[in-house]
Amino acid sequence: MPSISSDLPRTLIIQLARLGDLLQSLPALFSLREQYPNQIFDLLCPQPLVVLGELFPGIQQTIPWNGEDLHDLAKGWDGTLTQGYSQTAEYFSRFSANPYSVAYNLNNHPRSILAAHLFSERVVGAGDFGPLNERRPPWVDYLRQVACDRGDNRLHLADVFCGICGVRPPVVLPSLEPPDLELPVDIGRIVSNASLVKIGIVLGAGDADRRVPVGIWKELIEACAEHLPNCVCVLIGGPGEREIAMAIENHLSAIYLSRILNCVGRTSLPELAHIFNRCQWVVGSDTGPLHLAVACGTRVIGWYFSRARVHETGPYGGGHYVWQHQGVDHFENKGITPLNHEPKLPCSWPVVETVELIQGQGNIKGVSEWELWTSHRDDWGAFFMNGERSDSLVSQRKKVWEQLAGLSSKQYLELPQQTSNAGCLL
Repeated sequence: MPSISSDLPRTLIIQLARLGDLLQSLPALFSLREQYPNQIFDLLCPQPLVVLGELFPGIQQTIPWNGEDLHDLAKGWDGTLTQGYSQTAEYFSRFSANPYSVAYNLNNHPRSILAAHLFSERVVGAGDFGPLNERRPPWVDYLRQVACDRGDNRLHLADVFCGICGVRPPVVLPSLEPPDLELPVDIGRIVSNASLVKIGIVLGAGDADRRVPVGIWKELIEACAEHLPNCVCVLIGGPGEREIAMAIENHLSAIYLSRILNCVGRTSLPELAHIFNRCQWVVGSDTGPLHLAVACGTRVIGWYFSRARVHETGPYGGGHYVWQHQGVDHFENKGITPLNHEPKLPCSWPVVETVELIQGQGNIKGVSEWELWTSHRDDWGAFFMNGERSDSLVSQRKKVWEQLAGLSSKQYLELPQQTSNAGCLL
């Protein structure tokens, strides 16, 4: 990929995690662009996600990180430091002839810390004390602590990414501009039909314990067909979910088969964004495609169970719903670290209640094993409220920002959206 010459400062955003984390980085990118409008922004992300990164507004160049190539490079190392360094430098020179003035590194992982220092003159975020220094900046340390013990954290992951970059959460809700693509004929005919209510159903998940059982998806499709006139359920998933989609079709009564559109394993990420942009609702567990739907401006309903927690990775923005399985809080309240126990899987699912939310019915309360949360945004970023009770921990988010930013809440809110101080919050 050729480098782009310009007299403007060049900045690199590094996000080498999975699809969901890349999409959760979008608010930080928006805020950085608002604060530094005269800089060029590039993105370094995993090679399979480059096609999605190219849809991020304000990104001039998307650089692929190919872990397999680097692994082969490491295996071929003869033990000579000079040889290893020169081969690594040659590999990275394919993407950028000149170093970036600054790299914002969102991953506390050796590979991203290495990339940040190889690509840039200065690092903000993980690794900013040096590539071999184990010390972590405040926001990175906070994120690591949350990942380990969670506790009563109420800061959204996307807003922590903003803090790592030294910017406020964005004023304008970030979104993608899905490309206008020519879809396969059968898919295009359905998704472009404005008379149909299209409900996207995300079948898969990155972790097996976050997959919704086939029988539950069957119940949801039947309930949608019975209660939502002109409704079509659009099945979403990668090649690994083809068997799940086939199992759903095989278990459905013939009268419901005309009410589903099977897109599983048939779409690229840009095509999926195009489809989500034309759905009225998307339902799924805490998984990358659900967050892609959010970034495309579609309202979503999340079913969060296993280790998924609404406060940290719920859909970013306002107007979304999350059914949170109480198994997560059950273990947290007993002081057990969620990463060290087998998740308590649901015995019942909020199928009927989800359809009622799509219908716009009010006064829907939590059901057995589940609590209903709604998404909101304020000066401190995204947060979630639970039905009938006020969220007494919203103020905790303000205190965390004050402590980690070293500012009072009044000083924080008075910060300009555009300033030349790169480390204004760190």
